[in-house]
Amino acid sequence: MKIKAFIDSHLHLMGMGYYEEILNLSNAKSLAEIIELAKKSENEVIIGRGFNQDNLLEKRMPEAQDFQDIEKPLVLFRICGHVAIANQLMIDLIKEKSDILPISGGSFNLKTGLFTENALAYLYQALPKPTKKDLVRYIAKANKILLKNGITKVASDDFSSFDVPFEMVIEAYLEAIEQGLLDVEVTEQVNLPIKKFEEFCRKDYSNKKYHNFQMGPLKVLADGSLGGRTAALNEPYSDDLHNLGILTYTGSELYDLVKLATINNMDSVIHAIGDRAADQVIDTLIKVQKEMNVKSPNNAIIHAQVLNKIQIEKMKKHQIGAIVQPVFINSDIQIVKDRLGERRYESYLFKTMYENISLGFSTDCPVEAVNPFKNIYCSITRKSADKPEFDAYLPEEGFTMKEALKAYTDNNLRYVYSESQDDYLEIDRDIFAAENEELLSVSVLKTYKNGKIVYERKN
Repeated sequence: MKIKAFIDSHLHLMGMGYYEEILNLSNAKSLAEIIELAKKSENEVIIGRGFNQDNLLEKRMPEAQDFQDIEKPLVLFRICGHVAIANQLMIDLIKEKSDILPISGGSFNLKTGLFTENALAYLYQALPKPTKKDLVRYIAKANKILLKNGITKVASDDFSSFDVPFEMVIEAYLEAIEQGLLDVEVTEQVNLPIKKFEEFCRKDYSNKKYHNFQMGPLKVLADGSLGGRTAALNEPYSDDLHNLGILTYTGSELYDLVKLATINNMDSVIHAIGDRAADQVIDTLIKVQKEMNVKSPNNAIIHAQVLNKIQIEKMKKHQIGAIVQPVFINSDIQIVKDRLGERRYESYLFKTMYENISLGFSTDCPVEAVNPFKNIYCSITRKSADKPEFDAYLPEEGFTMKEALKAYTDNNLRYVYSESQDDYLEIDRDIFAAENEELLSVSVLKTYKNGKIVYERKN
């Protein structure tokens, strides 16, 4: 069967390639298993990502003391990337590199080794920095993965993935293009703190285009993750009654970023998972639009998980879109009741959004697998592919196949700044006739970019 190639409107392309080279903890079922994997690492500093405490036998966050027998500095990032655990040797290394002081929009605990949100900067400063050659290698690896999955265009957040200058990231992309290592079209979601964003604009990088790599919208992280209990909520977490999550920016800081983007003819796409963060983002976007008398129809909230119908109606009125990840249901289906209580009945309202605002699909890879068919499966069934024992979550919010494909192709064009979508795929079955469960085993036979085969499955 022939279908349009997919567009992923929010992921971390360099992070995908990097993820191939560090400890993959996504299938870990216990702390003992994580420790065993860490002990096998030959790296001087052990870095892992992908654990989910809700999938562990112990049903708790790991702590520094769990890794006291690891004789190397170790840092493990939760699947969401918003929370990390460091062992004592890593904490000692951090202390050598910087003064660990309280930080707004984040937290740390030197006893347990828990770092969240903006405090992750202390970890990044202490970790080995990649070279430009490393970055080119990550791009090449991610390019192959994307083409294998039938994805030819992406919007990618790369500037925040490593503690390196944003110019180095741009140069790595240009070298990858020159070496013929990048077939995928990439729109960069510019994730920089205010001082660096000011420098980015001052050096006239905004809206620049280099062949199949171009600068796109401002990207901001307004809060954290639901699984890590750092998403900013208006009411406390139902399983942590003293916790409202974390707003990573003050209202004035977010306003300054969005206004500067608007001045430089850039849209804003802002990560907001909790309803409190969404209120802050929606109000900021509206305020900037009114003050500057500018309409930015490509402004969007990324994730938008804990948003109610009143907020969606406000987004509709002010032309604010959403970039969502139905595949998050795959992992979150086991925690929404505990985290949100009754609020779960008015969360993850992706179909309601589709019917009212501009909505596109993405995976946020490497947070979740980049496989579009797994994402489509979750959008249609509202079920978890990995935890089929759970009932469908708000099945009335399910998509049809036609709607899901539109959200993954035509709707996403506005978020990758592309005027056309003429790439296509050959897949191994008719997905309109297939049973829902079959979607999880769909295989891409060939991927075409501008009529040229850029991937072909080997038998």
